[in-house]
Amino acid sequence: MSAMSEQLDMFLRICVPYGVMFILFIFNMVFFSTPLSTTIEIPFVVMIVYYWSIYRPTLISPLLVFIAGICLDSLSGFPLGLSSFVFLVIRKMVSEQRLFLTGQPFTVIWLGFGVVSALSALIQWVLFGLMHMHWTPIQPVNFTIIAGILLFPVIALLLNLSHRVLPLLPDQYSAVK
Repeated sequence: MSAMSEQLDMFLRICVPYGVMFILFIFNMVFFSTPLSTTIEIPFVVMIVYYWSIYRPTLISPLLVFIAGICLDSLSGFPLGLSSFVFLVIRKMVSEQRLFLTGQPFTVIWLGFGVVSALSALIQWVLFGLMHMHWTPIQPVNFTIIAGILLFPVIALLLNLSHRVLPLLPDQYSAVK
């Protein structure tokens, strides 16, 4: 295999997870309505940050997480920086627990996501309320948390499939936080 084709292969392999992340980012801006006439925002970006912070933190640098948060805030009408703050906190917290989490069964990863998802949704709700001095109903936040927890296994599978395409690291824990 020539050097040029190896570089092209490497580039295409790296594009796969970023393409999946981009599609999930777009889906994150879609609000789904329920029969109870509430809207649910499924936290796809929280899933992305959580998953990659455990399994390949070098793939989502803090700068990329910050930019994703700013873009999400700009496009969805949230106060600028709110999502960036929450995503950076998630990345930092999860990256610090990475060595523990990588050795755990999926149920522990799923439970961890449930905690992270609930905390991030509640933090966003509280900060949004404090910034606007107006408290929105908590029911949509609860539905968002539940929907995220229920969909996480499917999205984790999708992210895992895109992870398998990536080139291997020399050591499982060699990626820099």
